[in-house]
Amino acid sequence: MLNALRSSAAAACLCLLMPGAVVAEPAVSEVGPDSPASVGMGRTAEVIAHPDPLSLVEDSDPAVRANKQLAFDMWRSVVNAGHVELADQMLQEGYIQHSPVLPTGRAAFKAIFSAIKRRDIPPVVSPPLVSLIGQNDLVVMALREELPEPGGTGNYTTTHFNLFRVEDGRLAEHWHSVQNAPGPNVLPSDQGGPQRVTGRSGIAQFALLNDDLPQQAANKRLVFDAWRQLHDAGREELAEIYIDPDFIEHDPNFTSGRASFVKSMSRRPDLPIETSLQTPIVAMVAQGDLVVLVTALEHPHPIRSAESYTTTWFDMFRISNNKIAEHWNAATKPNTPTQHYGD
Repeated sequence: MLNALRSSAAAACLCLLMPGAVVAEPAVSEVGPDSPASVGMGRTAEVIAHPDPLSLVEDSDPAVRANKQLAFDMWRSVVNAGHVELADQMLQEGYIQHSPVLPTGRAAFKAIFSAIKRRDIPPVVSPPLVSLIGQNDLVVMALREELPEPGGTGNYTTTHFNLFRVEDGRLAEHWHSVQNAPGPNVLPSDQGGPQRVTGRSGIAQFALLNDDLPQQAANKRLVFDAWRQLHDAGREELAEIYIDPDFIEHDPNFTSGRASFVKSMSRRPDLPIETSLQTPIVAMVAQGDLVVLVTALEHPHPIRSAESYTTTWFDMFRISNNKIAEHWNAATKPNTPTQHYGD
């Protein structure tokens, strides 16, 4: 079974992760109010790589810095360069995998990534980093992903996310933004397959808004309130409270500007505003002016009748002057050519 997964998942699921994948190196520049990405409201902003990826590892908290370095080093040495032997010191033996298409456990991780051609370890990760933020035992890695335009020539950009939990100096748990359904060779969770994505619902979500830094707590609350009122309840008339007029949108299916955001939200039916988000929250990670909201999605299983599988959804927000100024997620355009995972 692992041989089937190694050949199919490594060829398909890992196509983003392998050196030599179709990922253009962008002209690096900061994403912000004066960046090329923000020029011209009414169009999608390209996902821009951070100009100094090594600086993203730095942190004033030594423990958070060590966690960031661990995730960064694992990615460039194992995922990018195929040095699977390093997984023994970087991953817990019981490494929990929440990808919908990959098996769980360190041994399975090593078997999958043994398909990566071994090479010298590069100084930075590939695809290029957009952000790397850490809080407590969690690290979020956002990468610039380039995909072929559906039914045409050229490429467009979106964001690939990974969330890691660190325990005792080793990576213990992983979620990512792959949304593909499992194929017949992907085992159930109780047989070593992907572990289900779970999160907090109802008032239990409120604990995730806590933060030692008041501004980061305020940023989390802003995102939480905006998402339950605008996204979940479809109350676009409240957008002025939460969304910057020059809002920058990196979702390839939508365009930048608060006016465009309001137009897209107006297509949603108006619903009562609930006290919590509709979807379970896996994590809220904040650092500086960024907040990452990680939620759990459940889907009907394509192979096993009456069962379901889960995926993880990521939204990243940049906060400026107490408003949401920029947004990234892992969305793709409809009919984008896709690979099949675990078939």
